[in-house]
Amino acid sequence: MGLFAVLPLWIAYIVMRWTLAPDERNGAELLLLHEIGRFGEHAHLYVSAGFAVLIAFAARSLVRRKVPWSRVAAVIAIEGIVYGVMLGPIASAMTSSANRLLSLDPAGPSMVANLVGSVGAGIFEELVFRLGLMSALVWISMRVVRGWALSKWLGGLFAVVGSALVFSWFHHMCGEPFDQGRFVFRTMAGVLLGLLMWMRGYGVCVYTHTVYNIYFYCVHTT
Repeated sequence: MGLFAVLPLWIAYIVMRWTLAPDERNGAELLLLHEIGRFGEHAHLYVSAGFAVLIAFAARSLVRRKVPWSRVAAVIAIEGIVYGVMLGPIASAMTSSANRLLSLDPAGPSMVANLVGSVGAGIFEELVFRLGLMSALVWISMRVVRGWALSKWLGGLFAVVGSALVFSWFHHMCGEPFDQGRFVFRTMAGVLLGLLMWMRGYGVCVYTHTVYNIYFYCVHTT
């Protein structure tokens, strides 16, 4: 399906290059044409023909399997557009993070302490607030909603949000000055971790929480 979905883009490229910029060639395309040219003067035409044949076979397979090719191709194109818009900002953020990671002293005492603290937080905070508190709230809320003939999702929502609020407030109970921005952020993170716990389980939550903490310390403490 992916091969077939690229067909409109390939045709558009050929038409635009022939009509608007005949001399425009991508470096990878030039390299490919140069290597293909070793097999003869018209080798590139054979490759284009072979590519067209592959697309034709892909189209035939889609028709035989009754795949809604127009909708699927549109979804692939839209998904690619979204990723294309996101690629630059994400790559820029990753570059900044990578540069900071490269400047770290992996043997420094603060780095070691942050690493140990990150792993511990991932294991024990998820144990207490998701596996323990959230599970207890689910058990309680499910009995309440059954008694009042309410929807089960209300009980789940109460457990997820309730455990997230306690999780966020816990950091300030341990001595950190209250900050509304941090409280809201941790609450939202707790909600996401609660949903992850509900759908994927404790283990995934632990790894998610741990990796986030490590990433945060590496990026924001240098």
